[in-house]
Amino acid sequence: MNQPELELAMIYRLQVRGPALARDGSPANPRTQFWEMLEATLEGPEIRASSPMPGIDWFTPGTAGYGRPHVRMPFVTDDGALVLLEYRGIVHATAAFDRAVARDTATDWNDQYMRMAMTFETTSERYAWLMQSLFIARGRLRGAKELEYEVYRLS
Repeated sequence: MNQPELELAMIYRLQVRGPALARDGSPANPRTQFWEMLEATLEGPEIRASSPMPGIDWFTPGTAGYGRPHVRMPFVTDDGALVLLEYRGIVHATAAFDRAVARDTATDWNDQYMRMAMTFETTSERYAWLMQSLFIARGRLRGAKELEYEVYRLS
């Protein structure tokens, strides 16, 4: 059996807004934050797509700066196909990550642990390859509320 290989499939960039806070006087739920995912793009040799509407991240903070995102994000490709991206993963907000958020600056890839397992759904035959492979990603900040991921196809 061949050893799995990683191939850079696309760059995923997005802006976020949030977190949403309870406004009914109840205490905030420390287990969950809701973030709106905005203005996202997918760019790679086989896909160019942008978000037609916001997505959502149901983020669950953990201890010691760790947390688990759960994101669902719709895209429309440049040729009109609808694609849904869903991912879960782990984020470790390190001191470098926290400084970058406070200063609204970018981080390097290794300044935080931001790893995702991504799946796609589509009915388009042209993009069927998205549903026939596994994808993993590493992320970084481009600013306080801007993220960038390198998305790799696992062969």
